[in-house]
Amino acid sequence: MHKIFFLIALFFLGCNSYYIDSYKPDIIAEKKIQASRKGQIIKNQKPVVIAVATHLNEVDDVVYGGREYFFVEIFSEDQSIFLNDMIDFTLFKKPPIWVREIKKDEFDEILHSSNKWSKVYLIAFNKLDPLSSRNAKLIMEVYGLGKIVFDFAYQAIPMQF
Repeated sequence: MHKIFFLIALFFLGCNSYYIDSYKPDIIAEKKIQASRKGQIIKNQKPVVIAVATHLNEVDDVVYGGREYFFVEIFSEDQSIFLNDMIDFTLFKKPPIWVREIKKDEFDEILHSSNKWSKVYLIAFNKLDPLSSRNAKLIMEVYGLGKIVFDFAYQAIPMQF
């Protein structure tokens, strides 16, 4: 009798729920990836500027709802591009309301760089109407090097849970 009870107890202790150890996506990270676009400027067959722009309104429209917010991470071996206003941003040929560099001590779950050599910026534009928002193209021009067009016109398929 004790052997049967022991076997039954062992059986139930060995059972584990599939959902406990299953994959649980990080929703914020997933939204950030879907709302990001990458671009680069190439000179002499070598990338001289690499940038990733994230449309923050697509990541969290509650926090970033009052304006059009973009988080741009820029990497370049030539650090002089970060001096003297060498980088200019436009959205529908209009300049931003403001551009602000985000420092490491301000990083959070959404606003953080992917490597320690990048400079990261938070850029705000006036709020777009829903139709214009679907055709948004953020343009980053680096004077003397070229420009990158981040095309947010195509939308990612919403996640299904």
